[in-house]
Amino acid sequence: MPQADDWLSSTRQHIEISTPFRALLSALGLTVVGTLTSFVVSLVFRPTATVLLESSLPAVSALLMAKGSQVGFGVFLGVYFVATRQWEYTRLRQPTGNDLLWVVLGNAGLQLAVEASSFVLPFFGLSLDVLSGTGSLDVDLTTWPVLWPGIFAFLYVLPALVEEQFFRGIVQGRLSQEFHPASAVVGGAALFAGAHGLYAIGQSPEFLMTYLLNLFGQGLVFCLVYERTDNLLTVALVHAISWTAIDFPFFGLL
Repeated sequence: MPQADDWLSSTRQHIEISTPFRALLSALGLTVVGTLTSFVVSLVFRPTATVLLESSLPAVSALLMAKGSQVGFGVFLGVYFVATRQWEYTRLRQPTGNDLLWVVLGNAGLQLAVEASSFVLPFFGLSLDVLSGTGSLDVDLTTWPVLWPGIFAFLYVLPALVEEQFFRGIVQGRLSQEFHPASAVVGGAALFAGAHGLYAIGQSPEFLMTYLLNLFGQGLVFCLVYERTDNLLTVALVHAISWTAIDFPFFGLL
């Protein structure tokens, strides 16, 4: 039956062509739904943390407020994994020597991304100065000279791991299934930056463009680290360490 064979061949070709597009739509849809969930949950979580902890534990309260978006991503991930059982997107293992090397390279890459942004942005009439002082935390790990390892693990690494599970594990994971690794890295970075634009609502166009371009550069680093290691814990460590740098523009709220 040549006609049936031709139809099946045409159908298979159509499916093959449309599969990358479906992967892109899936990654985009998950980014939108997950980010909106995170945003709404953070609006409730932040004032709640303030009321419960600010008077007795002000430093902890400040850190928790800055992690409201990660709490929201955690809520989304809980629902997502219960509903889909797609555990293959959870790539977690004990870091190897190569992973630890990428932690070092990743943090160096983040600093280079800031330097690159400082060089490139003026060509668009923009400057990182517009981000100075926004989102920075007045709390650092020296606040807890004895307990800082626990604080770092639970209020830095764990929230970073939740966010990385969403953006790298699920979103970039979807893209990596159908696109070349370089395209998945760029696409993942673009979705990462675009999602955070929600937290810049009400700011000036100059601020928004600077914010998004700066985050895109940082997203490239996170996505590259994940692509090279296939380990969420590695990129989470890079992300968590970046939060300890109080001079990192607008990184306290991410």
